[in-house]
Amino acid sequence: MSATSVILLLGSNDTEAQKLLLQAIDNIATTVGEVVKVSKSFRSEAYGFTSEREFINQAVEVITELDAYTLLNRINHIEALLGRDRNEEQRVKAERNEAYASRPIDIDIIFYGDESFEDDRLTIPYHFLDEREYALRPVADIAPERKHPKLAYTPAKMLQNISDKQS
Repeated sequence: MSATSVILLLGSNDTEAQKLLLQAIDNIATTVGEVVKVSKSFRSEAYGFTSEREFINQAVEVITELDAYTLLNRINHIEALLGRDRNEEQRVKAERNEAYASRPIDIDIIFYGDESFEDDRLTIPYHFLDEREYALRPVADIAPERKHPKLAYTPAKMLQNISDKQS
């Protein structure tokens, strides 16, 4: 397998969010591949649920030899190591009748090379990227001109489109 440039989005709304993001980046560098870019931290309101705390999001570019499913398994393992409990999230979502719940860490695959695919485990590129400002801001910070393989827009252009709709 050849090396692939991957963009990951990290988010946390934990009281120790910045520390957890740093630990996630360290774990990614150790178990996924070479971290070549890290975005600034961006703050955003929770999306799809109510939360007392805002999220801190960062994007990282990683050069990896892993296939997409092995990458997914590794980032799920990192999330679990850093305290993410998906069963507890499901319980809270059902209890509150909300689409999402607070979590100490969330890591999503935004881009995997120029590939595009979707199945019951994985959607690449990240679904609804063109509508989610919390994801676009950090991605545009490190990869503003990277083309979305399905939409053919860049993160910079998608972010501009969101800004245009809001004004």
